[in-house]
Amino acid sequence: MKCFNAYENEDMTKITGETLRPGGFKLTEKGIQFCKISSKDYVLDLGCGQGATVNYLFKKHNINAIGIDPSVKLIKIAKEKYGHKQFFIGDGNNIPFQNNSFNCVFAECTLSLMDNLECTLKQVYRVLKDEGWFIITDVYAQNPNEVNLLSQFSFNSCIRNLHNLEKLQEKLKILGFDIIFSEDYSIFLKELFVKIGFTYGTMGMFWNTTTQGCIDGYEFQKALKPCKPGYFMMVARKN
Repeated sequence: MKCFNAYENEDMTKITGETLRPGGFKLTEKGIQFCKISSKDYVLDLGCGQGATVNYLFKKHNINAIGIDPSVKLIKIAKEKYGHKQFFIGDGNNIPFQNNSFNCVFAECTLSLMDNLECTLKQVYRVLKDEGWFIITDVYAQNPNEVNLLSQFSFNSCIRNLHNLEKLQEKLKILGFDIIFSEDYSIFLKELFVKIGFTYGTMGMFWNTTTQGCIDGYEFQKALKPCKPGYFMMVARKN
């Protein structure tokens, strides 16, 4: 069990904005345009946090999306801010919707937060309609051989569970997804790290603050650096 959820900390919101991820809505919009998602489609936001993406989809594109998140605190915030939207407690291990329910599932910097990646991918495949889109943005390790050291730090943050891109693509293909698009957007992560440096002085201090001392932030940053964190966008399709 993780000792702290960094996304429930106000400092995380201050530094990442309402989306709680690098790049804001830039890659959300790219995914919408690439997959031609419209108001006719049923969309799920997996790990919706404070509900920012669900609201964005509705306000800008008139897309009615449903958001699920395991955090009671974040779902409460989402409902208070965007009461006209549908937000539910839930996680990737057991997505609470019927088979073939959605035309698109967004997992924006949230797939790395799931307790059981394989189970989550199966659940996403299950709830997607045939030829449905799976839009992923997340962190990955450019040097995946070093990620094992991160497991000793017990807190909930995507940066703690950097993806191995080759293995992720392999898992998706085995399930029956086609990888349609994959690009590196590490520039967004670098911009966020620079902002953190100006605000907190060091990454170690930032981790100490956002986890409220749950971990030694300086030791975590020491283990993180050799992994060479990057950021990617991937679009898969249920074939």
